[in-house]
Amino acid sequence: MQDQKKNSSISSFKKDFLHFVKISCFFFIPVILVYVVLEALVIQIPTSYKLKGEYLNKNADNIEIMFLGSSQIKNSVNPKLIDRSSINLSSTSQHHNTDFKILKQTRDRIPKLNTVILEVSYGHFELPHNTKYFWKNNLFLKYYNVNTFDRATYFKDELIYTSRPGYFSKQLINHYIKKTVQYSFNEYGFDENNFEGKFKKHKYNVEKLLKTNVKIERRAHLNLFNYNVNYFYRMLDYCKKEGFEVVIVSPPIFKSYNALRNPDILRRRDSIINIISKKYDNIYFFNSEEDSYFKANSFRNENHLNPNGAELYSEKMNDILNTIK
Repeated sequence: MQDQKKNSSISSFKKDFLHFVKISCFFFIPVILVYVVLEALVIQIPTSYKLKGEYLNKNADNIEIMFLGSSQIKNSVNPKLIDRSSINLSSTSQHHNTDFKILKQTRDRIPKLNTVILEVSYGHFELPHNTKYFWKNNLFLKYYNVNTFDRATYFKDELIYTSRPGYFSKQLINHYIKKTVQYSFNEYGFDENNFEGKFKKHKYNVEKLLKTNVKIERRAHLNLFNYNVNYFYRMLDYCKKEGFEVVIVSPPIFKSYNALRNPDILRRRDSIINIISKKYDNIYFFNSEEDSYFKANSFRNENHLNPNGAELYSEKMNDILNTIK
């Protein structure tokens, strides 16, 4: 009798389990299929990351110069205008720790690399590094084959859509449905149509622009400063060991932004630049923050150039790079 009850109980459990599996499959399989389709559509969009990754794979044997940094560098340097073979692997919100991982993990693929451009713009030493949860980690792994997760990677780490569903949903809608995307990327992944922004909106009228609010970080972060500076020294030591020439840059900034900079943050940054100039013999400096050559029509907003400004900046950068060839 007990065996019969036991067998009946097992049979009932099996039925319930199979029923649960059927319901789960009915629900989850369509969801999985939707995500598979979304992922397939997303990776077909010609983003700057995809194009830079393709350029890296095709031209790694010839690249001599690598640009690293945040959106300021991304918007300031068009590699098409640099005489020597170059790649710009900077991106929005990218900090030194991500720069360093990209540099070290691509180094063996770029045998002719001899010059590295690093950003030390205003406040850069007092901004937090990218965390291991930085959503672009998936992009770097997928397109550059660079692991910035600070851990072993898994299949899901190369999935693009799930790294930031809201952002990529908008991209999908704009690209495939509204067809309103106005990007014009060249083969280097540089957007040559990136003019939209505050300055274009105000028709580059200086009087109006000087009356608008400026987004700028003025709070001091001494703990971040000390950590970031020591980390940056490690980057410079690595570059010297590898025999790289290094150009430390800070791109042009509009005068309304310059006027609001925290003088203590600026002083600390400049003091480190002074130490670096004495400590290293492979370092060059190109600070254009107050370069009056760049007028209002060179900017998208107070601290980012538009493609016209990038053309002027890239030409100046090219001259410097040719002197240290």
